[in-house]
Amino acid sequence: MRRNFWLGALGVALVLSLAWGYNEYRQAENLRLSTENQYRRAFTDLSSHLDQLETDLAKGQVATAPNQRILYLTQVWGHSESAMKDLAQLPAEQVGISYVDQFLNQISDLGRTLAQRVAGGGQVAPAEENILRDIHDRVASVNRKVDEISTLMDSDQTAWLSKSPTLRQRLGFGKAQVAEAAAEGQEGPPQSVRGGLEQLDASLQKLPPFSYSGEFSTKFVDKPLGLPAGEISREQSQAVARDFLAKIGYGTDNLEFTGETQGPFAGFQWKQGDASLEVSKRGGAVTLYRDQRELQVRTLSPEDAKNKAVAALKALGWNTMVLTSSEDFGSYLQLEAINEQDGIRIYPDKIRLMVGLDSGKLVGFDATPYYAYHTSRTISKAKALPLDKAKSKLRPDFQVTESRLALIPKMGNQEVFSWEFRGKYKGEEYLLYLNALNGNEEKIQRIIKTPRGEYLQ
Repeated sequence: MRRNFWLGALGVALVLSLAWGYNEYRQAENLRLSTENQYRRAFTDLSSHLDQLETDLAKGQVATAPNQRILYLTQVWGHSESAMKDLAQLPAEQVGISYVDQFLNQISDLGRTLAQRVAGGGQVAPAEENILRDIHDRVASVNRKVDEISTLMDSDQTAWLSKSPTLRQRLGFGKAQVAEAAAEGQEGPPQSVRGGLEQLDASLQKLPPFSYSGEFSTKFVDKPLGLPAGEISREQSQAVARDFLAKIGYGTDNLEFTGETQGPFAGFQWKQGDASLEVSKRGGAVTLYRDQRELQVRTLSPEDAKNKAVAALKALGWNTMVLTSSEDFGSYLQLEAINEQDGIRIYPDKIRLMVGLDSGKLVGFDATPYYAYHTSRTISKAKALPLDKAKSKLRPDFQVTESRLALIPKMGNQEVFSWEFRGKYKGEEYLLYLNALNGNEEKIQRIIKTPRGEYLQ
C-alpha cells in the first residue's frame, strides 16, 4: 500500500515537473522569437532610414529654394536620429559600434544646425556644401554594406551574433574565419549581422573626419572635459573593472583582458563571461559596459526596473544623477540619467543605462556623453528670472504642469541657462525652454507618447 502511494506521488511529481519544464521551454522559445523579431524589425528599419537619408542628402544638393533646403535638411536630421535608435536595438558582442554611431550623430546634428540657420535667413557655406557631398558619398557606401548584410540575412539565414569557433576550427581545420582573412588584409564575408556592422565600423574608421560647428561636432572631443586627471596602468584598470562589476552584482572570477582602444577615450577593454567594459587610460573611469547575456522571461515592471537603475547608479557612486526618460524594449528598459546640481538639471552631463527586465541587473552603461562634457560650472540661481516673470512670456493658453531650471546644450557647443516648462497645448504635451537670463525662447520639443515610452521630437 505504502509502496503504491510513493509510486503514485513520484508519478504525479514527474508529470508536474514535465509540465513545468515544457511551460518554461515555451516561454523561453517565445522570448527568443520575440527578441529575434525585434532585431529583424530594427535592422529592416535601419536599412529603410539609411535609404531615405541618402535620398534626402541627394535631393538637398540639388535644391536651391530655402523652403526646399529646410525640408530636406530637416528630414536628414530626422532619419539620422531614427537610424541611431534602430542601431541601438541590435545585439552587440562587444561594447558599441562607435564610428557608425558617431557618424549618424554628426549627420543628425549637422542637418539640424543647417536647417535652423536657413530657417533664420542664413545660408549654407561652400565648405559645408563640400561636407554634405562627402557625407552623401559615405552614406551611399554605408547603404551598400547594409544591403549586402540584409541580403545575407534573408538568403543564408546569417546569425545575429558570430558563433564561437568549434574545437575543429580552433585546431586550424575547416573554413577560414573572418579573423584569418583580416590578418591577410582581406575583409572576408561577415559570419553574422553584427560582424558585418563591425566591418562597416572599421571601414568608416579609415576615412578622414569631417568638422563643422554644431552641438555634437566634438562629441568625440580631443580632450574629454570630464575625465579625471592622470594616466593609469593596465593593472590599475583591472582593479577598476573588478570594482565596477562587483558593485553591479557581477562576478570577476574570469576577468579577461581583450585589448586597448585609441582616440580621446583611449582605454583598456575587459571581458567577464558575456559582459565587456572599457576603462579609460586617463582617469581610470568606466566609460562603456555591455552584458550580452541571453535575457530570460520578463518578471519586472518598468517602475521596478527604474528603481533598480537608481540603486545601481548609487552603488557606482553617481549620487547626483536623476532619471529623465525611459523606453521599454520588452526584455530590457533603456534609460537616460542626467546630472542635477542644486536643483538645476545639467542636460549635457548624460548617462545611458539598460536594465534587464528579468533580473533587474544592469546590462548596459554608457558614460561617454557625461565624461565628454562634464566640467566645473558656476551657475547662479539668483541671476535667473523669477518663475512668475518667466511664465508670463509663455502663451496664455499653454498649461504648465512642471517647471524647473536647467542647463541645455545649444549649437556651437554652447550651454544655455534656461527655465524648462513642461505643459499642454491643444491636447499635446511640449517642453519649452526660455533663456533664464532674458526670457528669450531657446528651444521647443514635442513629447510623443508610445507604449514603449516617451519620445522628444
